[in-house]
Amino acid sequence: MRRTAASVLVVVLVIASLSARASAQTTKPSAKISIAPPTAAASAHNAATNGKTVPSSSDPKIDAKRALNTRLPETKLSNVRLSDAIEFLQDASGTNIHVNWRALETVNITRETPVTVRVQSLPLRKVLKYVLTEADGAGLITFYAEDGVIEVTTREMADQRLITKVYPVEDLLLTIPDFNDAPQFQLQQSNQTSGRGGGGGGGGQSLLGSTNTNEQGSVRDRSSRGNELVSLVMDTVEPEVWRENGGNSSIRFFRGKLIVTAPRSVHEKIGGAVE
Repeated sequence: MRRTAASVLVVVLVIASLSARASAQTTKPSAKISIAPPTAAASAHNAATNGKTVPSSSDPKIDAKRALNTRLPETKLSNVRLSDAIEFLQDASGTNIHVNWRALETVNITRETPVTVRVQSLPLRKVLKYVLTEADGAGLITFYAEDGVIEVTTREMADQRLITKVYPVEDLLLTIPDFNDAPQFQLQQSNQTSGRGGGGGGGGQSLLGSTNTNEQGSVRDRSSRGNELVSLVMDTVEPEVWRENGGNSSIRFFRGKLIVTAPRSVHEKIGGAVE
């Protein structure tokens, strides 16, 4: 009877020991994670937000185009890696940011490239621009929003695809005519009297004299004005890309609009960000 009780006691102790070990093994990894030193990206994130709560990367991603206009809190990035800076901006804005590192390496930009940026309360678009400018002062890298993702790549890669956009230019075609012959106001006094000695008669000219507003030569042909605008764009915005100059881009005027098929960088110079 005593042996049976002793055996039961041993079994209970063994089970308790095994349970304790299993419990210790289960909690051990989480303990390591909680005491693990913060990464450079986490340090940049904490420094940039001053402890303020911002959307994390685990939150549902918001639209990339709207995210570019999201105003971020004070951002402090002091000599941090470019990859960590991008990670921070992704966490702070709650959107997807993809970096084509292979393309960036062709212009000597890597994950380790250091950046230092300190700005206050600016949209993500501006902050990301400052970060990329800090990493590459030559303007060889850029970003754009497409298919719900902010893509960071080289300008050469971004310009490989031609984009067609229509720009209304009616307001640029308006001309104010020159009036060479202004209206003439003529006052005539008639001292003619009738046979009855009555008052004056009204046989004179009209008060408002003849107005010859010859606008020919002052109002220029709209088509001519549109073609001049086309020439102006081709002469000032990356002249080498246009077909007339040996490139593969096109621009033409049609019914008060400019129809432009050109790389992304050309559209950015004509009408701003392509989104």
